[in-house]
Amino acid sequence: MTRVLITGGAGFLGQRLARALIEAGALTDSDGVRREVTQICLTDIAEAALPPSLPPSDGPQIVQRQGDLSDAGFTAALAEEGFDSIFHLASYLTLQAEQAPARAYAVNVEALRRLVDAAQNRPKVVFTSSIAIFGGTLPDEVGDDLNPVPTTTYGIHKAINELLIADYSRHGRIDGRALRLPIVLIRPGAALPAVSDRVAAIARAPMNGQDIAAPLPPDLQMPVVSVGKVVEALLRIHDLPADALPPKRAFNLPALTVSAADMAEAVVRMGGTGRVSFAPEPGMSDIVAGWPRRFVSATATALGIGPDADFDAIIADYLVHKEG
Repeated sequence: MTRVLITGGAGFLGQRLARALIEAGALTDSDGVRREVTQICLTDIAEAALPPSLPPSDGPQIVQRQGDLSDAGFTAALAEEGFDSIFHLASYLTLQAEQAPARAYAVNVEALRRLVDAAQNRPKVVFTSSIAIFGGTLPDEVGDDLNPVPTTTYGIHKAINELLIADYSRHGRIDGRALRLPIVLIRPGAALPAVSDRVAAIARAPMNGQDIAAPLPPDLQMPVVSVGKVVEALLRIHDLPADALPPKRAFNLPALTVSAADMAEAVVRMGGTGRVSFAPEPGMSDIVAGWPRRFVSATATALGIGPDADFDAIIADYLVHKEG
């Protein structure tokens, strides 16, 4: 029997991951044994009601824990439940972290430290790291072993957590692994001010019949991945034995490189009726331009984990799942 915790469980990625776990029905433990998933616990911030969008399930029990991960008492209570697997997705994002770095540190770093410090029974911990750990002058292609030089608070927090995951694994407290995500598209629902969601809106708005002024230059290239590919990779990295992981226990999720113009052209091919124009915003453009263009991983490739075939596939993934 396997009990699973998903932090950020009300988010679009957490919800898709929970659905995938229900469908899979089992996970592989640290001894290589395939065990039934008997419970999925979704936790998210107190003031954001967890959406009832998961399908009825005769398999795992679905439970909800609403609370603030920066609250030491709340994270301690979660740790005491003794989960066998933890998917840590929750975080303050780039713009939030720049505006409130202390609050972001409490959520992004201290919450994870508390969870793994109090963890019982050496759980498997899967952490969603980010392309944002890389910054400064970058080569055309960024692989797993490039030295991280974050240029945002969010990226610094992700880099800290990668080291924390590796160290707690070295001490035998957890069996951790981290997957560095590129820009994840396309979140359903209303627009958010996050950088990744403003990129997503370049496709989401016209696919929903709305015109949009893209905040990026049409030729600015960026690495993107569908939600479906992320979920597949998270389950795959969870089930890997520890000896299949690189020494850092972290690697990149290979991405599809596209421009905003490429996205607009794919929208037309996929039947979007809204129009895309371009009104670059320096702040947004600077953040995206500071990230790698081509995001690759020798480890992921060897494991059969690859990027989406094209941006049409990313839109198709969105259209299938946009109603939750």
